[in-house]
Amino acid sequence: MPLRTNTIKTWRSDALADTLFLWAEYRDHRFQPHFHEEFAIGIIEDGCQAFSYDSKYRIDLPRGTVCLISPGTVHEGWVGAENGWTYRMFYPSALLVAQAAEDIFGTPDVAFNSPAVNDPELHARLQRLHQLTALPHRQSLELETLYLATIRMAVERHAGRRPRANHGRHWAALRQVRDLLEDRHAEAISLSELKELAGISKFHLLRQFKAVYGLPPHAYLSQVRVRRASALIRAGHDLADTAAAVGFAAQAHMTHTFRRSLGYTPGMLQATNPAP
Repeated sequence: MPLRTNTIKTWRSDALADTLFLWAEYRDHRFQPHFHEEFAIGIIEDGCQAFSYDSKYRIDLPRGTVCLISPGTVHEGWVGAENGWTYRMFYPSALLVAQAAEDIFGTPDVAFNSPAVNDPELHARLQRLHQLTALPHRQSLELETLYLATIRMAVERHAGRRPRANHGRHWAALRQVRDLLEDRHAEAISLSELKELAGISKFHLLRQFKAVYGLPPHAYLSQVRVRRASALIRAGHDLADTAAAVGFAAQAHMTHTFRRSLGYTPGMLQATNPAP
């Protein structure tokens, strides 16, 4: 009989306060009763995990389940199907979640109603956040934006909170943010920096900026970089040098962004330049 093996990968995200991320295929593992000081948030991608919490309840977590485990919740887990289970988890600190909740809902308190829910939209968003943190060209601004949107969805749907009202547009602050993105497009810009500049919460900054300029700040910044790169390429600049000059992590990242935004690559644009 072949040996059943477990495959585990971990990494951390600097953009999210050094939060730990985990992807694992568990074929024969059993977690003893334990708890986390952090939140444990994730998704079951395949198979089924058997799960027990507070020494009372046993439930099965099949493919598609979203896990929302609050700090201090004693739980254990083991194989719930013949081939085990595959999942993605991340462990944001209680402080990091409280800061997001305060920003969005006006209160830092978060207590999820259940440690396991069926929510396909939240499942897809968590999967995207998890995958994005593992990419070498990940950007802090994009990660922070997606993290806030994910926490908002999880807390609003499964902890009974509603975003606080914010009336009116902060036009001057939004113009300052736009100007910063235009002027410093080659730099690594964080959502926290934009928040300090605008003087409003991250959540309302994201909502208002998109309402006024049509894109959230990270996507607007990406389009600025595409625009500036296009100008340099048409002027005859080298592709790798152009990518570095406008703020892309690598030429491959620039190519990927061009293809998604414009439908063609920087190399194709370069080939249209007149011969010297």
